[in-house]
Amino acid sequence: MATCDLPVSGSEHPSAAALHQLKEMLQSDPAFAQALRAAASTEAAAQLASDHGVLVSPEALWRHRGNLVSGGLPTWRG
Repeated sequence: MATCDLPVSGSEHPSAAALHQLKEMLQSDPAFAQALRAAASTEAAAQLASDHGVLVSPEALWRHRGNLVSGGLPTWRG
């Protein structure tokens, strides 16, 4: 399984596949990317991802918020 710039397989890190899927959605869906950046918290970002079929924990989002988009900037404010 491909991962979000992580060197281990998705089976070792259950959130890796979800993070990869989220990264692809951010690159291909500008409206989703804008909505995620507007999320006020990691919990809100995780709920938005869940609403779009990507199950990822707020903790995983927080740990990887700077590498979900190019440039290393946080993906959302919270």
